Amino acid sequence: MANHESTDEGNTFADSHAVHDPTIFRIKGIFSIKLSQLKYFTFTVIGIALLWPWNCFLSASEYYGERFINSPSLIKVYSSTMMSVSTITSTLYNFYLSQQQTNVNYNFRVQLGFYITIFVFIFMAISCVSTAIITMNDAVFFGILMTMVFLSAVATCLAQNGTMAIVNVMGGIYANAVMVGQAVAGVLPSCALIISILLVGDKSLEQHRVEKDYGVFVYYITASLVCIISLALLYWVTYHKNEVGYQRLNQLMEQEEDETAIVDEQETVDPVHTQKQFVPFMVLWGKLNKIVMTIFFTFGITLIFPVFASVVESVRPDSPHRFFHKNIYIPFIYLVWNLGDLLGRILCGYPRLHMLIKNPRTQLLYSLSRLIFIPLFLTCNIHPGKTEPLIKSDAWYILLQLLFGISNGQLCTSAFMVVGDYCDTDDEKEAAGGFTTF
Repeated sequence: MANHESTDEGNTFADSHAVHDPTIFRIKGIFSIKLSQLKYFTFTVIGIALLWPWNCFLSASEYYGERFINSPSLIKVYSSTMMSVSTITSTLYNFYLSQQQTNVNYNFRVQLGFYITIFVFIFMAISCVSTAIITMNDAVFFGILMTMVFLSAVATCLAQNGTMAIVNVMGGIYANAVMVGQAVAGVLPSCALIISILLVGDKSLEQHRVEKDYGVFVYYITASLVCIISLALLYWVTYHKNEVGYQRLNQLMEQEEDETAIVDEQETVDPVHTQKQFVPFMVLWGKLNKIVMTIFFTFGITLIFPVFASVVESVRPDSPHRFFHKNIYIPFIYLVWNLGDLLGRILCGYPRLHMLIKNPRTQLLYSLSRLIFIPLFLTCNIHPGKTEPLIKSDAWYILLQLLFGISNGQLCTSAFMVVGDYCDTDDEKEAAGGFTTF
């Protein structure tokens, strides 16, 4: 793993390329912001923006269940159709983007992706409160909704492909920022769901419906705002990198450094990430095969998480405490897993904790070892009210979900953070962004 320099000891926001990390904002006596810290924060927000659209459509499932109340056939196919449109589009378009490498401006891909996302979710927000759209024929609206899912998937592919190409060149700590941001986006819906259940209580269905329409409206608008903030931060980072680059080049010229040093410095601070040469998948596979298989098996095995989380209930369902009731307990388990995932990703950004797994072979073996969680989950209350669990303990089940989340966060973050270390050129690092995303 490349060393990440910092002006402050223990600073996790270090820039692997930086030779100069200026303070760009300061409130005397209170706090200051360095360029590397701004970049870390920027890619954390971008990470949130990358996952938020998917969470929006998932979280709105119940709303659309009521929206299509007069069309039971559409209610049955909403989730499966939404997931099919999104995942098929993502797979095909990610592959297409991964092959379009030469002379590609990755900053532009990120910007275009967020512009499309802003458009989609402003429209989706309006659709929740506009009488004309709410009263629209169900089949027509369903078609429009799936079109928005399609455009959202395309936009996310563009933004994610560009983002991973950029952070692979900038350094692993910024890949960590993206992964942490995505985990934050996973935690927020779980918190929102628990809070909404606690607040709504026993209100009438009509009151619930009115509030939920505007609740989804706010959620969609928030998705657009996160993208707008991401674009503003990316522009700010690019501006400051450009300014610092010119300042450093001027210093070098004044000090009469040799021409090679000047060229190297310009390549280091160039804020526009444009790939110059095409890198075939086979070249990347030869260098990254264990890392990408780690990514595949990590997320593949993690798919058992919602299977158990949606059916396992508390061993004390008759408890007077509301926490043990199904409508709170299951969302809480989702929150526990997502918090574990977030913790695993954050800890990888602190070298002294040795949570970052740098060896691809170790990563792959670790990812496969997570299969042990399946028989462990089977010891829990998977058939509530029918059979007794092998281990009658809520604490045991909660601990398993927390560890399962931590292992997911640690593994996927480790894999994405070390990609750049196994590539020899910036072109390979940028192409690896599309390869690992696909």
